[in-house]
Amino acid sequence: MSARIFRSILVTAHRPQLTTWTWREAVPDEPHAAVLFPSGEAPDGSPQPIARFIPPQTGGSIEWSRPSEVIVVWVPVDTLREFIHDAPLRPLTLQPTPMVQAFRAFTLAIARNAEDTTSISRYAIERLLAEMVFGALLEVFAGNLPERGQAPLTDRARSTMLLHRDDPQFTIAELASELHVSLRHLQRAFAKLGTTPGDALRRLRVELAESLLRNADYEVLSIEEIAAHSGFSSGLQLRRALRAEGLPSPTRIRPSH
Repeated sequence: MSARIFRSILVTAHRPQLTTWTWREAVPDEPHAAVLFPSGEAPDGSPQPIARFIPPQTGGSIEWSRPSEVIVVWVPVDTLREFIHDAPLRPLTLQPTPMVQAFRAFTLAIARNAEDTTSISRYAIERLLAEMVFGALLEVFAGNLPERGQAPLTDRARSTMLLHRDDPQFTIAELASELHVSLRHLQRAFAKLGTTPGDALRRLRVELAESLLRNADYEVLSIEEIAAHSGFSSGLQLRRALRAEGLPSPTRIRPSH
C-alpha cells in the first residue's frame, strides 16, 4: 500500500489478499532482515503476535484471516551485525515487551504519515528505528548469549554501547548494570583487550560524530549540535575526544573545510 525510506531503512505497508503469505528467500545482494507487525487474526481465530523477525535466506509462510494489514521494517543485515555479531539469525516471534510495543506504535505512526521529511528528520527516524530493532533483538539475544557462549562480555558491551552512544547521560556504571555484571568485572574484561570500557564508548561516539561531520547533509548542524547528537556533553568534549583518537578538529573534518 505504501513505502517510505529513511536512508538505509525501509518501512512498507501491505494488505495481503491471500490468507497465506509465502516469504521467499532473499537474493544474496544487500540482504535485509525484516520486522513484521501484523494485524488481524490467525486462521484459528487467535490474535496475531505483536511482531515477527525474519532474517534473509529464510523461507516460510505466514497465515492470517482477512482483512489484515502488516507493516514491515527492512533493516540491512550488515547494520545488524554491528550489534549482534556472529549470533545466528533465525525467525523469531517477538514478545509484547514495553520495547516491542513502543517499536510497533512508532512504526505504525511512521507508516501512516505521508508528510515529506527533511534529511535531518530522515536521519533521526533511521536511528530511532535501528535502535528499536536492536533493542528488540537484544532482549532475545542478551538473555541467551551468556549461557550459549555465542558472544563474549566485551562484544555484548559494545552492542549495548551502540544502543546508547548518542545519550550523553549514559555511563559505564549504567552499562555494567544493563549487562548484570559488576563494574570491576566489566573493566577486567576490557583490560584483557588492552583498553577500558570508557575508551571503547568514547571511540564509538567519535565514530558517530565523524560520520555526521563528513556528511554534507548535516552541515546545517553546529558543532555543539553534532556533539549532542553523538553523546558528548559539549563541543569541547567532542574536540578532546577527536584529539584522543588522533583525529583533526571538527571543522577540519567537515567536507566544506
